[in-house]
Amino acid sequence: MSAARNVTFGISAAAIVALGGCVLGPTALQVSRVRYNEVIQQTRKEQMLLNLVRLQYREEPLFLDVGSVATQFTFAESAGLGADINEGPTSFNPDSLGLNFDVGLEEKPTITLAPLQGRDFVTRLLAPVQPEVILLMSRTGWRVDRVLRLTVQSMNGLENAASASGPTPAEAPPFQEFVRVTRLLRELQKQGMLEFGFEPSTSDVSTPVAAEKVGLPDMADALSKGYGLRQTEDGRNLVLTKSSKSLVWRIGPSAADSPEVKEIVTLLGLKPGQRSYKVILGVANGKPTEAAGQRGEIMLTTRSLLGTLFYLSHVIDVPPEHRRKGYVTTTVGEDGSEFAWTEMVGDLFRVHSSPTKPPNAAAQVRFWGYWYYIDNADLSSKSTLALLGQLLALQAGGAETVTPVLTLPVGG
Repeated sequence: MSAARNVTFGISAAAIVALGGCVLGPTALQVSRVRYNEVIQQTRKEQMLLNLVRLQYREEPLFLDVGSVATQFTFAESAGLGADINEGPTSFNPDSLGLNFDVGLEEKPTITLAPLQGRDFVTRLLAPVQPEVILLMSRTGWRVDRVLRLTVQSMNGLENAASASGPTPAEAPPFQEFVRVTRLLRELQKQGMLEFGFEPSTSDVSTPVAAEKVGLPDMADALSKGYGLRQTEDGRNLVLTKSSKSLVWRIGPSAADSPEVKEIVTLLGLKPGQRSYKVILGVANGKPTEAAGQRGEIMLTTRSLLGTLFYLSHVIDVPPEHRRKGYVTTTVGEDGSEFAWTEMVGDLFRVHSSPTKPPNAAAQVRFWGYWYYIDNADLSSKSTLALLGQLLALQAGGAETVTPVLTLPVGG
């Protein structure tokens, strides 16, 4: 009877071990996947914050991309059964039966990090943000004033701190009228009276050519390359044309006579009464050639991604000790007093500094003996940081990375 009990108990132990293996595998995957996701997201925020701090101190930014995360789970199980049988009439110890089993799960992750650098990445970092990117962001829920203030440094000649697109300037830049326009646009956006979209347009790309000099093979070749032909008014010449889509801002009909639209038209020198305005990309600090009040287009001069990062870096709260030591540039206003960059962008983004680790930070990094952080309750700054992450992905996403510099076999 004793042997029968031993066999039955041993089979039960094996079943328990097998059941443990079935449960531990999915549980380990669930825990690990979420943890890796959380860590990658948090370190991306901290990396962006660190690069902003570096720019304030005129140090070169560096972006490390998590190239891959591969992990291997090893499951081990063992079971043992032992018995101690005491025989003899003088034995006072009862028979004993021992059972033990072990279940182990070992994880061996390998993380590959690669720097985003090289000619391709630097070119994307320095390239002006395209109007299509601004359109995409504005149509996917982002506030138009936040997008424009970060990515545009001039609109129809109104400057948005153009000198702030580089290292901290010594003198405060103009920005007030530009910010006023973006806030008016935001009011229209909230009312559903501002729309961004594309309209088809055709432009001439050649000088007029006598029609008799253009044969059928020439026409077929032009059409095969995506060009069109336009006849001049006198019918004697042909002009090569190119069709494209132009970015436009449309104003709702009920807002045409609103105080917001009238002020925008005045500040940007636009033709009054138009329902839509074509948006074009201008050169650095470019200004419209048309006189104020006659402009049918909105000329944007956009920042590069690096320029946007510089623009936000100026608002970082630098410890007084570092200012005294000359680690950063102190900007002065027209009256000669120190300029507070929070006047320009403080409603969008704030980075605080502290000698001790902050207790409630959404993102924090340590740099030159101080902690720099974004408060977890500062929703506007958190939104701007998230927008920066999307802008980085749009502008620099897909750039080739160099050979991975670090592959970490973590643990094991």
